[in-house]
Amino acid sequence: MIFSVKKNPLLVLLTMALLPLGVLGIYTDPAEGWIGLIIVIPIAVILLWALFQSYHEVTDDAFIGHFGPIKKRVKLEDIKLVEYSYNPLSSPAWTLKRLSVTDTHHHTYLLSIPKEEDRFREVLQQQCPKATIRI
Repeated sequence: MIFSVKKNPLLVLLTMALLPLGVLGIYTDPAEGWIGLIIVIPIAVILLWALFQSYHEVTDDAFIGHFGPIKKRVKLEDIKLVEYSYNPLSSPAWTLKRLSVTDTHHHTYLLSIPKEEDRFREVLQQQCPKATIRI
């Protein structure tokens, strides 16, 4: 089952503005503006990729969080705790309210929360009966 994730509109706008800002550097300083463009283009491509390819997937044996090129995979049998987190540390998420998934190996994954939180909770409770689900 696939769940799309919530996105902060401000971050979406900032992502969309990166490329025009990089191009603007060429017009303001043609001699050195290309340096900014070389820096901005890879960042913009990755963020745009993540903008259109951010979702969670619950398969028969795993929970997979997709954020563009970044993929976090946790076996369902290893999930110990799923709860909300407001931890601002760098993680693949579009909002500050994040999903914290902790496995039996004490690894914690911070991901965006799904749009259908209730349905997501139901699926996790069915697939991971031993896990504590606090969302």
